[in-house]
Amino acid sequence: MATRALIGWIESDAAGNQVLTSTYNHYDGYPENLGVGLNKFYSEPNEALKVANMGYISFLNPETGEIESKHNDPAEKTVLPDDFEEAMREIHAVADSMGADYVYLYDQDEMDWMHSKMNGVSNLIKTFSMSGIDNQFNSYEDDQDLGVPGDNALGLEEGDGDVIAKAKSALKGKSNLKTYIDSLTNDIRLNGDDAYTDYGDDDWVEDFDNYIYDKSDLDESIKNKWQYRAGIKN
Repeated sequence: MATRALIGWIESDAAGNQVLTSTYNHYDGYPENLGVGLNKFYSEPNEALKVANMGYISFLNPETGEIESKHNDPAEKTVLPDDFEEAMREIHAVADSMGADYVYLYDQDEMDWMHSKMNGVSNLIKTFSMSGIDNQFNSYEDDQDLGVPGDNALGLEEGDGDVIAKAKSALKGKSNLKTYIDSLTNDIRLNGDDAYTDYGDDDWVEDFDNYIYDKSDLDESIKNKWQYRAGIKN
């Protein structure tokens, strides 16, 4: 049965615009098939970007990750509005033009695929809000006010995104990953990425563990201070 879907990747271009790269999926686009296959075989950023750039997919096998495609249609590129909700309306319009039943967008913060059924713009907004996809838009205007040179919506220099991607790949599955990445992004924005360019997977794990340990100590110290002030502790 033709259960159509849009498979999309959103990233900032050199001008700071958020651009949707989207591929059309024709058969079995429901979460139990396409969703499983995407998250099982295409959850790494480079693989996610690859599948979003295919343009036309007939079928993705959730057991093997094999993609059937008999067409050479190019991926669709759509410049999105800066506002998150307006961007969701634009994505809904693109998906609707495909006759899509589902929309799949890659969350670069969590490095996984999120999906929404196509039953109105409000459903897309609700599904993708408070996610890494939402953050790509909500952070845009705030970061422009930092006055830090950069080519993308995070205010990072060209190439800094590679460091972030390496950190996410090395730390995939870690709890509190988003908190660490937010801190890392801010450090790179302020101080550059020289301290991280030679990091391997073990270095990222060690840095992450140290960050979480230090943060836990700080959180506990703050908690004790307020409990003391409230009279809970003597």
